[in-house]
Amino acid sequence: MPRWMVGIGVLSTAVLLVVGQPRPAVGFALGAALGILGYFWLHQAVVALMNAQTARVPRGVVLKIMLRYALMLAGILLFSRTGWLPVLAVFGGLLVPAAGVTIESLLLLRAGFHSTDPA
Repeated sequence: MPRWMVGIGVLSTAVLLVVGQPRPAVGFALGAALGILGYFWLHQAVVALMNAQTARVPRGVVLKIMLRYALMLAGILLFSRTGWLPVLAVFGGLLVPAAGVTIESLLLLRAGFHSTDPA
């Protein structure tokens, strides 16, 4: 999945630059980077929780989950208040992980339908 996320982020940023939209390109790239970072932190948290031998959640996992949303909110508020970058471009970038997961899911479904292994 991360390869699709990075590919979508890079390709979309490149398209925005080619069509002459540098500020939206930077906003999209920043949003994509924050979205992918949030995805990795969430993935690490889920793996840590699934492997936990105790009922107590590790502090690092809790901190990453809390920082994930705080970081996204801080970025959105910063750019909406200052106007440095278009907020919609940053929001668009934050959706890159969802697009990557969707593409990977569709490819896995396609592979499942074309499987010759009898179930």
